[in-house]
Amino acid sequence: MCPNIGKAKIKKNLDMFCKDNHLKVYSESKIGRIIVDKKIYYHRQKISHFGKLKTLKKNKKIRKPDTFQANSPGDLVEIDTIVRFMFNIKRYIITAVDVKTRYSFSYAYKKHDSSSTKDFFKKLEIVFPYKIKAIQTDNGSEFHKYFMKYLKEINVVHYWNYKGRPYRNGHIEKYNRTIQEEFIDQNEILLEDVNEFNKKLMDWLLWYNTKRYHWSLKLQSPVDYLIENNYLSNMCWTNTFY
Repeated sequence: MCPNIGKAKIKKNLDMFCKDNHLKVYSESKIGRIIVDKKIYYHRQKISHFGKLKTLKKNKKIRKPDTFQANSPGDLVEIDTIVRFMFNIKRYIITAVDVKTRYSFSYAYKKHDSSSTKDFFKKLEIVFPYKIKAIQTDNGSEFHKYFMKYLKEINVVHYWNYKGRPYRNGHIEKYNRTIQEEFIDQNEILLEDVNEFNKKLMDWLLWYNTKRYHWSLKLQSPVDYLIENNYLSNMCWTNTFY
């Protein structure tokens, strides 16, 4: 039998066994209690260089509550990765958007790993004119290891989106379409040199955050929205891009 298949699937197999052997049938909830009480879990194991078995701990992922609302800037920032393949090379544009203000940032990388996302988040902290309290990502490998460790160090909550439910990360999905249609598609050739691409990207982001109007902000730019709602002064945002 497969490990960790769950009480519902176990019950289906167990019901057939009990029926064939004239045994009492257990309810799904009782099977679940037995699993918990007896700690009948399968734990992945890794063999060290010295031949010793080491149990790998499975971290429980935090999901954003259905009742969650982003009421202030930085309450929730959605982060994702756009993958582009051209000229036989791959490039990775990491993207972020604040749910409350639509303030956004992006940066291109050559590598698709947690070191890149950690570096991205450090840049995000400098660029965003307010503290980030929580983020939400998909389950990609780039959002593990060094990225997770850094978030823990700076006490930022990391919500994981459910697999196969991109609509629950709707703000970043919409931003990804926008940045691809309005910037990446026209400047794809620059991705061969990510430094040149990022230089031009910074100019576009400055325009996006200060001049581009958003229907969700009642035809204001993110910076105008922040200033009008007294989230920051008219002078402090000018230092938010490199």
